[in-house]
Amino acid sequence: MVAILHLLVALVRHFRAPVRLPENVFVTVVIAQKNGGLLNAQKYQEQITSEYDEVGMRCEKDAFDTLFDCAPEKLAVVKKSLITFVNKHLSKLNFEITDLSSDFRDGVYLCLLMGLLGGFFVPLHEFHLTPQDVDHMTSNVAFAFDLMQDVGLPKPKARPEDIVNMDLKSTLRVLYSLFTTFRSCA
Repeated sequence: MVAILHLLVALVRHFRAPVRLPENVFVTVVIAQKNGGLLNAQKYQEQITSEYDEVGMRCEKDAFDTLFDCAPEKLAVVKKSLITFVNKHLSKLNFEITDLSSDFRDGVYLCLLMGLLGGFFVPLHEFHLTPQDVDHMTSNVAFAFDLMQDVGLPKPKARPEDIVNMDLKSTLRVLYSLFTTFRSCA
């Protein structure tokens, strides 16, 4: 039973399920043995969860955590600025985005944007231009992350799956990293 609880917690953390697990959960495990007609019982505490944040582990909060928690009214301004920045560049290819979460989900715009910002052509055979499934989308986003590292940006803290799953905070973090690096590009 305890092993199943550990497995379920690990699955929730790995797939970042939209479930907020309670922190510091312990269960008391009782091991009972019958020895010569006598019942011997031993008890111990097993820790099931520790301290988590929304992604499954305690980590330093950044500006986007603060923005979501303390100033959600300013979120629209940040989103509008990032949409303007992205559209300024994607318009060179006659593309336009309207929703940061869903428009970057398949990774296509992210790959094209990296080529535009980095000043290079991204060969269309290197990514799935019309992704058919989640694996193609994840592959596209991972490829875009590789392109980011190729142009000297640090590896994004987000996972490709976060972008594919339309996690707005992760998408904002990635785009803001591009914005701060390339905002002066024409």
